Amino acid sequence: MKRYFITITLLIALLALCLPGPAMAGGISGTVKVKGLRSPANILVYLTKAPPAFVDLSKTKFVMDQQNLTFIPHILPIPVGATIQFPNNDKVDHNVFSLSRTRPFNLGSYEPGEVKTVLFDKPGIVEVRCDVHAEMAAYIMVMKNPYFAVTDAKGRFEIPDANYLKEYGFSGLTDIPPGKYFVKTRHEKLKTIKQAVVVPNAGTISIQLELSRGTPGVLYK
Repeated sequence: MKRYFITITLLIALLALCLPGPAMAGGISGTVKVKGLRSPANILVYLTKAPPAFVDLSKTKFVMDQQNLTFIPHILPIPVGATIQFPNNDKVDHNVFSLSRTRPFNLGSYEPGEVKTVLFDKPGIVEVRCDVHAEMAAYIMVMKNPYFAVTDAKGRFEIPDANYLKEYGFSGLTDIPPGKYFVKTRHEKLKTIKQAVVVPNAGTISIQLELSRGTPGVLYK
């Protein structure tokens, strides 16, 4: 009986060693400081390469609004395969279009209250314009992975961005798997920078980025 008990105990111990432990993951937070711009807001911060991550887009809702002759938001990052709604909530007609290689489109002229949609199925930058109002411009960033964020009015960001995920209805995304990555930035008036970062097994690593005016680089090579 004693030998039998010891055998069972050893089997349980071995089984415990073979079972996978709890998933380990972390995050990245930080602040972006800029030279030559009034505000550090609307800067895209993202991981250039990351392990595949399942993201459920079935309940997501991405909107680029038109109000007071302005596209809102100014920059909208989305995962590949997402669809964006372009409602006209202005008092005048608009004609939303893009000549970008990533996703050229022309929605034609449409009246206040109308909504049109576009599917974005390839990664890259899409500059959005209005054919009626030349001053209107915005940027859609079609991302290869969901590990990105847009800075707030104080230049702060957090990856993954919990507020963004909640606002647009994401599900299925966890924290960043531990390991070494490269963080990259993108803003139409700032030089792009790329910085190495090591994500811990648990918790969040904090970084600081400094940008200056200049020609930005490409989103992905």
